[in-house]
Amino acid sequence: MAWEHARGTGTVYTFSVVHRNDLPPFNERVPYVAAVVELDEGPRLMTNVVDCEVEKVTVGMPVEVTFRAIDDNGTENDAVTIPVFRPPSG
Repeated sequence: MAWEHARGTGTVYTFSVVHRNDLPPFNERVPYVAAVVELDEGPRLMTNVVDCEVEKVTVGMPVEVTFRAIDDNGTENDAVTIPVFRPPSG
């Protein structure tokens, strides 16, 4: 195995809109989109689609990476940075 550079673009392979989650901090984020994104280079990863109304997410929708900083409790700050995806900004 080796690290490979990726452009950070891809498409929504599959997704689910989560309307109820009793576990903190996710219960504060509902509804949210849990998705599998297929990168243009081929690999797929589990992630969230953000910065988009949940009703507008579709299979095959183009997306680009952005990064969200969270802490051990899942709240946003600068402890850990994770990739999430959004519709293209351009």
